Amino acid sequence: MFRASSNASENAPKSAFLERTAERTERTTYNNEAINWDDVPDRITKDQLYRICYISKSTARYLLQSGKIPCYYTGKQTRCYQIKKEDVIAYLEDRKLFPQAYAAPKGWYRGRYELKMEIHLPPEVLEDLHAYYASLLASYRDVLTAAEVCKLTGYSKTAVNNWCGSGILKAFKRSNVNHIPKVYLIEFLCSPDCRSITRKSDWHIWTLKRFPAWRRQKQAEGGAE
Repeated sequence: MFRASSNASENAPKSAFLERTAERTERTTYNNEAINWDDVPDRITKDQLYRICYISKSTARYLLQSGKIPCYYTGKQTRCYQIKKEDVIAYLEDRKLFPQAYAAPKGWYRGRYELKMEIHLPPEVLEDLHAYYASLLASYRDVLTAAEVCKLTGYSKTAVNNWCGSGILKAFKRSNVNHIPKVYLIEFLCSPDCRSITRKSDWHIWTLKRFPAWRRQKQAEGGAE
C-alpha cells in the first residue's frame, strides 16, 4: 500500500507541483517592514524583485509583463526590466490586502499560458499598427540580419530563420545569412502569423501592451482614425 502511494506521488505531473507551489507562495504573508529600504536602490531588476518579495522568477515575470507592477522595459537581453522602488513598496502593501489580485492566471506556471488577442484587425487599426512599429524601429538600419532581429525582438535565431525559410518573414540571403529589410519586418510584426504566436517574447508583449496608449495619443492629436 505504501509503495503504491509513493509511485502515485512520483507520477504526479511536475506542472501540477509547480502550480501548487506558486499558489502557496502567493498565499504566504511577508513582513516587508523587515526590509531595509535604505539599502535598496531606487531602481531594481527582475532578479532583485523576486528576491526582495520572496516570489518565484515566473511570478515576477508575470507581474511585470501584466503591468501589475509598473516597470520600464529596456529591450536588452539581460536586465531588461527596471522597476522603481516605490512601486515595489506599493505592491507589497497592496498584496497584504488583496493577494488574489496578484495571482497569475491558470496555466502560467505550466508553460501553457497564451496571450490571446484578435488575429485579424480592422484596416484602420492595422494601418496604425504599421505606423507604430515603424516609429519604434525608426532608429534601426533599413536591412537587418537574422541575429539583429533576434536581439531586437527577443525571439531565437532558430525561430527567425524558420520564419525566413517558410516565407512568412521576407528575407534574402547574403553570405548564407538571412537579411531582413525593415519594411518586411514591420509587415511581419503586423501579420496574423506573428499575432498568432502563443509564447510571445517579452519585447513583443511590451510593444503590444503599449500600442493602445500610443494610438489614443495619435487620435487625440488627430493622427489616427
